[in-house]
Amino acid sequence: MRLRIHLAIAALALVTIVWGIRFSVAAQERRRAPEFLQYKYQQLNRTFFANSLPTATVEWAELSDADNNGQTIRKNAQSFVVLVDRSSNPRAEDLQNTIEHQTCHIATWAQDEDPHGLSFQDCMAAIKADEP
Repeated sequence: MRLRIHLAIAALALVTIVWGIRFSVAAQERRRAPEFLQYKYQQLNRTFFANSLPTATVEWAELSDADNNGQTIRKNAQSFVVLVDRSSNPRAEDLQNTIEHQTCHIATWAQDEDPHGLSFQDCMAAIKADEP
């Protein structure tokens, strides 16, 4: 009887571990999809900027040589490309911070001589203050 209980507990623990790993891998794969990056920008634009920001394509990139978590490039007057470094953004929090940072670059483009000037700093502070 005791053996059956121990085997049942062990089986339950094993199922829990396998399910947890499967869930974790699926969540990581979803987060790595290009569509997820685009969704994060659109969500921030909608919730914080009332859809006032221009179109931006958000893509994974290899930026470790440039020592950047992300980079924003202006394609034309109404379009940007945001590059996000995979290796610098391993956690969901890192990715969120990078998307917020690059979105503030778009929101404050050419407002200050310094791309991390007062307008940019105000933008970042306002986003952080608005987070739950």
